[in-house]
Amino acid sequence: MADKIEATRKQVVIQHWDGSKKYMMAPNEYVGVVVGKEATDGEYVISDGVMAPGGAVPDHYHKWEDQTFHILQGTVDAKIGDTWVSAGAGDTIHCPRGVSHYMKNNSDQTVRMISYIFPGDRAEAFMAETSRQNEGGEQDFELIEREFGVVYL
Repeated sequence: MADKIEATRKQVVIQHWDGSKKYMMAPNEYVGVVVGKEATDGEYVISDGVMAPGGAVPDHYHKWEDQTFHILQGTVDAKIGDTWVSAGAGDTIHCPRGVSHYMKNNSDQTVRMISYIFPGDRAEAFMAETSRQNEGGEQDFELIEREFGVVYL
């Protein structure tokens, strides 16, 4: 039998997705933090993604994080590195750091997905800053790369 862990700095989180703060990552694409870095001691962040018909995740890569997506509803056309795929409910896409990824909802159904970002220590600040820039209409890609290691292509 496995030993029980006697102490952890991680926290239990029970939360409905609709209760998470939403960040505008791109037009018609929003992400909410379901399990934040405080609950995971910065090891990862779990987010929910909602992409309206016609919405897209801009082509980018992360210098410092790996990201995994699980599609729960709808279908996306995705470019992962140089490979194009169509991914739907039940599909998983894993993007190691340095691998570019782009997704677009070409359907008439809203896409819902969950994402894991490893490590998670900068993820929420990246989401907040990207949302602030998108809502203000002024994007500073140099700041995003310098502060968060995310490179838009």
